[in-house]
Amino acid sequence: MIRAVAWYCAQDYGVFMPGGRSWQKPSPAFSATADILALIDRPVKYFGRLTTESRLGLCAASVALRATGWQESTNREIGIISSTPDGCLRDNREYFQDYVDSGRTLGRGNLFIYTLPTSVAGEIAIALGLVGPCMFVQDDARPLTSLARHAQRLVADGEADQMLALWSDSRFALCLAIDSIEGDNPIFALLADSQSAPSQLIRDLQTMVSKA
Repeated sequence: MIRAVAWYCAQDYGVFMPGGRSWQKPSPAFSATADILALIDRPVKYFGRLTTESRLGLCAASVALRATGWQESTNREIGIISSTPDGCLRDNREYFQDYVDSGRTLGRGNLFIYTLPTSVAGEIAIALGLVGPCMFVQDDARPLTSLARHAQRLVADGEADQMLALWSDSRFALCLAIDSIEGDNPIFALLADSQSAPSQLIRDLQTMVSKA
């Protein structure tokens, strides 16, 4: 079941919990590193080197975990599965442009590590101490629905106790918190109609939270 949906963007962040406490708040400025780390509520090594997408995803995942209280239990395996509308195309372009600009001899390592589609999820898993599966899934037709279904299957198959499903780009991040507890899934109807970018669904969630 989807226990919570958290989001983070430049304007605001929040969480929608069916049957629980939903809320939204203004986001700290991207330059306010101390405020962002306070939101994440744990030290993050090399935070300044993270890409914007990694920072957004890390914040959204932190909000989702705090809403569910999953990390209060130390013996649970939590995994993360991610997707983004353009894969890692933007990061590859940035790295290879840097490689060309550097005389075609060497590109910067901090750009190179993000040329894999799993890099963002991997950074978040390390920062949050997640020990479950970590993978990337791409589905252009129903991106978020597919992501949620894959996460549910990993939990059902015993590969993880809970899963975070992260859908993000360079401006918005959505994170679903999924476990094996049975129940109605009112969020799935919303996911089925979601467009191919996180921004529309975030607007829908903001409206739902304001009415909750």
